[in-house]
Amino acid sequence: MAATDVFLVVASGGFLFISCRIFLQKKLYKDLQQLAPQDTLPGSAVTPQSSSTQPWHSTLAQTCFSLCFSECSILFCMLMCQGLDWLEPSIRLISWRITLFLLLFTILLLVPMSFSLILTYRPDNPGFVQSRALPIRVAIALAPVALFIFALSYIPLPAELLLHNPLTAVTARLVTLGTTVLGLLSGLGAVSGSWGVINRSRSIPSASSIASAETALERVKNDLRDRSRDLDDYASSKPQPDGSWLSRMSFKRNGQQNSIQQEVIGLQALEEQMSLRVVALKRNRISAEYAESFTGKTITWSWAVYCVCRVCSSAFNILSPTVSNTSPSSASYGDIVAHVLAWLFSFLPLSATGDEGKPQFDIPSLSKQISLSLVGVIILCSLRLVLRGVTRAFHVTSRKTSASLMLLTLAQLMGIYLLSTLVQLRTTFPPAVSTVIEEAQDASDDSMNLFATLPEYSLFGGLFDWSFLIGAVGCALARWARRSFEGDDFEM
Repeated sequence: MAATDVFLVVASGGFLFISCRIFLQKKLYKDLQQLAPQDTLPGSAVTPQSSSTQPWHSTLAQTCFSLCFSECSILFCMLMCQGLDWLEPSIRLISWRITLFLLLFTILLLVPMSFSLILTYRPDNPGFVQSRALPIRVAIALAPVALFIFALSYIPLPAELLLHNPLTAVTARLVTLGTTVLGLLSGLGAVSGSWGVINRSRSIPSASSIASAETALERVKNDLRDRSRDLDDYASSKPQPDGSWLSRMSFKRNGQQNSIQQEVIGLQALEEQMSLRVVALKRNRISAEYAESFTGKTITWSWAVYCVCRVCSSAFNILSPTVSNTSPSSASYGDIVAHVLAWLFSFLPLSATGDEGKPQFDIPSLSKQISLSLVGVIILCSLRLVLRGVTRAFHVTSRKTSASLMLLTLAQLMGIYLLSTLVQLRTTFPPAVSTVIEEAQDASDDSMNLFATLPEYSLFGGLFDWSFLIGAVGCALARWARRSFEGDDFEM
């Protein structure tokens, strides 16, 4: 029976990894390439490469994301098996610890190392991977990762967490960092979600302006097509130099091909910007038309109200810490809207009943889960800005390289959000106190609750509120400054 359970866990992990890889190759990675900026050089100006060959950084990024996805899925599956009493407890505990260790290894080492390797990669050196200087490059890439691990080790922990095993301590430090990142992203998404309602002076593109932009874009495309054809014709008809000294000097001084090539590069960059402008005009017009409909107004205003309430709730939690700290389980992503929704949900006939026939519905626990889900939606709303900001921050100009960096960023955020979610779920399903204390001493306890290997979320609730407010205030100031200095503009 134990061998069968082990086989099921391993087979499930392999199936999830392969399925994620297939999905990435067919859908997600291509979508990220469309979101990324265009390549620097046109196809005729660079060394031609086969479209079937995949860059090494693309394979590396897809592998890291697939590993992170499969590890996150296995952790959730182990929790479901614990709730349904599936698999043997010892198999669940061993699988949980191994998967948690692999997830921490992926988040702390594999993804940052891959990020550093991609950033230090030079496209002008095709033999980068086979280069003799590869060990030196790997050492340079590992230096930022080592500094990151060293800085992470200095995150202070409460005294009770120091009694646990190193895996729990590392998880607590990573959750501390992850809570800060998620709070900043949530604040960014909250302001972005409510900005469209607050900023009502935003101009709506007309049909004539879109038509004019499309006409100008078509002219640029025609010019680019003509100059690219001239460059190809010149390269194919250019006579090869013979052995004479005069012909070699004439061949070296001939800068016509370089001039045409630079012109093609400029037209290609102009086409990219104008294409983004046309897409932004169409998208903003569609969004404006939808926002004027009844459904659009209802959803937009409801979401904006929730984002504002979430900011107010974080400010209230910070200004009134005694209210949020009345019980350890109350330190959560709590907000007013989530409490109201949980209270309304308690009136549904699906609610559980106690022995005396009275409703026995855990409103605080449901409120935490609703709030956590809404925070996840806020983070998803801000992912597009974050992913484009990653490539701009590192001045990445290649589509495939940008897509690889975006995929690694998604993997990092997915793993961090999962750990924060698991720690949050620990407050809903608290383990027995004895298993928490004796976890480091009695590792063979088959009846141990899997949540006992995680730190309590009450240690991180205030940190999330602070980072949420900082992210919201910073995003609001940045948008206000951009609007003041640049005027109304369309998001690309």
